[in-house]
Amino acid sequence: MSKIKNVGILDVRDIKEVLAKDITEIANVGMFIESDESQIFLKNCEKVNIGSTIRIPKDIKVITQNENVILDKDYLEGFLEPVVILINGSLIIKKDVDAKLINEKIYAIVVNGELVCTKKLAGVIQSKGTINGGMFRYNNDYEFIDGNINFTNRFLKGLKPNSKLAFKKLFIVEEVNKNLLEEKIADIQVLDKLIIASEYEKGISELICDYYEVDKVIVPMMAKTAKYIDDNIHIDESSIKKYDHSFIYVNGEVEISLNEDIEFDQYIQYLICDTVICNEKTYNMIKDSLSEDVNVEIINGRLLKNLGKIVLSGELEEDVTIKNMGKLIFEEDFNYDKLKSIVNYGIIEVPEGKMDIVKIKLKQNYGKIKIAGEKQVEASNDEKTLYENVAELKL
Repeated sequence: MSKIKNVGILDVRDIKEVLAKDITEIANVGMFIESDESQIFLKNCEKVNIGSTIRIPKDIKVITQNENVILDKDYLEGFLEPVVILINGSLIIKKDVDAKLINEKIYAIVVNGELVCTKKLAGVIQSKGTINGGMFRYNNDYEFIDGNINFTNRFLKGLKPNSKLAFKKLFIVEEVNKNLLEEKIADIQVLDKLIIASEYEKGISELICDYYEVDKVIVPMMAKTAKYIDDNIHIDESSIKKYDHSFIYVNGEVEISLNEDIEFDQYIQYLICDTVICNEKTYNMIKDSLSEDVNVEIINGRLLKNLGKIVLSGELEEDVTIKNMGKLIFEEDFNYDKLKSIVNYGIIEVPEGKMDIVKIKLKQNYGKIKIAGEKQVEASNDEKTLYENVAELKL
């Protein structure tokens, strides 16, 4: 008897009956692809923790893309027969694609990420499969511009006259030439969020479709510089000095640790991000510079993030909060006095007798915690793992 586990994409459409009879369990699969025949062969196989399942005839080709994809007319016309497209990333469908072409060339589609398409295609795309993420629809005669765009004179100069443009996120935090704006822009559509300086709202708002329905952040002052950062960042006494009365938009978390008293707004006048992580003292220094919709997470001491493996022993030099997304091991001699709290998404190993201490420190637990040295229950001697830890597997 055999098991298959920890597979990103598992295609069993061509599985032979003799092999199917030997498989007792399929577990931890992101995408399970089956046919009518394979479903019958595997009817007695236990299926555990399957992300999504799709049934496809054996003769249909499956194309997998583990990246962001831009799909246009030329790309689709290259397929001689209908295909199934599996995308682990975002999908952007250009305006030159119509519903007839989608029906001719795509048998089914699964997107594990965001989808951006014209309004006229939204229905046919949804009927073809599953979208495991946000869906953004732009006007049919507009050109979608990918990325988080900073609206500047340099950007405008590269456009055709009277352009109709759609953006997911748009930043208007710099002054643009009025004549250039009138020449290049006919209409603007913002699908997700508009970040605009208050000084420019009046001059730009009439160009934006359904302006008062757009999700927007109005920056109340004009900073010397504006910066967009597409990642989590950490700000301390050293890194903050590269800013000078700046406006910063961060697409992620900002961890701020300032041990000294600093006039925060002399460096960062306005900060927009998903979440700010800091202690109480730092929060009091920065609160007047935060956008009102920023989520604030107050921690005790320094934040220690673990993405791999950390072994803690002895004493900590300062108060610490741990965010564990990997494997965290506490040695027998570890002193827990300066460990203030733990947020756990991974695995924690604790010496026998110290479990109660660690549980008190756990602020949130989305992972596993176990006694060090515990052994997992071994599979029976007549059971083996056929495949394990595979990104993509076709049987």
